[in-house]
Amino acid sequence: MVKYDGKFVDISGKKIKLEYTIRKIVEISNQVVVLMYDDEVIANNVVSFDMNGNELWKINDILNIKRPTGNVDIQNENGILKVHSSMGLVFKIDVETEKLISNVFLR
Repeated sequence: MVKYDGKFVDISGKKIKLEYTIRKIVEISNQVVVLMYDDEVIANNVVSFDMNGNELWKINDILNIKRPTGNVDIQNENGILKVHSSMGLVFKIDVETEKLISNVFLR
């Protein structure tokens, strides 16, 4: 069971304090993917945990962007993580393999 409040996420009884406020959580492929968002742009603001609360990866581990701009939404689309950036990019990520499947510029 996963619960969150402010900067805290509780995954299977393990309470984890994050640096920024949690905006959204998506469960996908036995992972808990957390989107953090405050008034400022947070560069590495999508983080994945396993169901025991251990950190698996951060978004820039997969995207390798030199100047990350922050992300504003995450979605589970049939087992694929969809990440919307503040710059109008949409990334599709296979969370199991930690690979970028596609990216689309919407603007």
